[in-house]
Amino acid sequence: MGRLFDGFFRMVKAANKAALVLIYSVIIVVCFLAVVFRYVLNNSLTWAEELARYLFVALTFLGAAYVVPRNGHVSMDAIYLSLPEKARKVIDGIVAVCTVVFLVYVLRAMNQSMAIIARQRWSSLPLPMRIAYAPMTIGAALSLAYLFEMFVNKIRKQGRLDPSYRRVRDCQRG
Repeated sequence: MGRLFDGFFRMVKAANKAALVLIYSVIIVVCFLAVVFRYVLNNSLTWAEELARYLFVALTFLGAAYVVPRNGHVSMDAIYLSLPEKARKVIDGIVAVCTVVFLVYVLRAMNQSMAIIARQRWSSLPLPMRIAYAPMTIGAALSLAYLFEMFVNKIRKQGRLDPSYRRVRDCQRG
């Protein structure tokens, strides 16, 4: 079970990273083409700005999810590290609960937004607006999944390190 779980999340993280690299590459190409068309060919691409904007939104939300398992979000380390271990654990728990509540709220709000914008299209491209909003939902869902993975790994780690757990497990085996 543990290998399947870890392998699944390795695959999800690799796909998340690949999506970020692809989105960033497309942003670079689109912005470069927009500059070339506007200043060299004297003919601006009307869709380039809108596509780049929505890709930046996608990059932001998918990137926010990508840094969750790496604890890459901004925090006040100086204050946090000066606290005793018990206080840090309490703060970690509070932060985790608040984060989960926020992400569930985001998912719920995005679900409602998707129903409202179901028939809308981008202003310069014939694409459904759901494509622009989907990365927000995916990013929030990925963040929740990564938090779940971190929680499971923390429980697994505590189980392996706790000697009393090892004794109980060994007694059950044999």
